[in-house]
Formats: sequence, structure tokens, C-alpha cells
Amino acid sequence: MKVEQGGFQFDYCLTYKRTEKIDNWFLPFEDLEKIAIINDIYQTGPIFFSIKEVAGEKQYREFKYYLPINEQVEVKTEQDLFGCESVKVEYALKTRDIGNVNLQDMQEEMLNYANENQLETESELYCVFLDVYNDIIFEFYAPLRNEVK
Repeated sequence: MKVEQGGFQFDYCLTYKRTEKIDNWFLPFEDLEKIAIINDIYQTGPIFFSIKEVAGEKQYREFKYYLPINEQVEVKTEQDLFGCESVKVEYALKTRDIGNVNLQDMQEEMLNYANENQLETESELYCVFLDVYNDIIFEFYAPLRNEVK
């Protein structure tokens, strides 16, 4: 696994938060895209999500999904799950993978890499989902607590 330092920033993101089985990470993608279309919102980047462990649960994780959009909006839905915020991750361990990825394994690999290199990471892992000409690419970012020199 090739790991480097990187970061990313999106100024406006439609957000959606839920606790879900780790294997069902992909389910909300369609919901986010539908909400954007219904509300006439222009998507400006790839959907991505953060994943955090849930205390006492091995099969479930807390997911927060982000859909980059062109401007700040308020989404009117019956659910209080949607929001709009900016996301900036300045310093992170970054790696890329293609194909079927096991999120639990990737989370552990990134944490192990950080520990082996005496780096402190935040509790979440970001996954950027890229569909490039029908090839799926995953970029993973493990935010660091401090910049690596």
C-alpha cells in the first residue's frame, strides 16, 4: 500500500449522516443524488464520506456522506439528517485503491501505518468515491492531528 501525505477541501457540501452496517456504505449515494436533483442543486465534485467506529459495535459504523455543490443551500426534507457544510482536511495520510474495498480492513491498515510511523490520526477516515469511465477508484484520507515535516 503506497501512502503519502495529502489533503482536500470542498467549500459547500450537502451532508447526510447515519449509522449503518459497514457493508452497506454505498446505500445513501442514490438518496443524496436524488435530493440534489429534486432541489435543483448543482453537484461540483465526487461523493465522499467519513467513517467512524461506533463504541461497542463491530459491524456498524457512523457514516457522514458529502455531496460537493456549487453554493450554500438549505434543504427542506421531512428528515433532520441533511445539512450543508464545508470540509477541509489539510494534513492526512492518503492512499488509493481500485475495485472492491473492505472498509474495515482499510481503516485498520491506515491506523497500523500511522502507528508504525509514530503518527497520530483523528478518529475518522474519509473515502472519496471516484467513478472514472466506469472504473471505480477509492481515495482514503486519514486526517493527522499534526502536520508531518
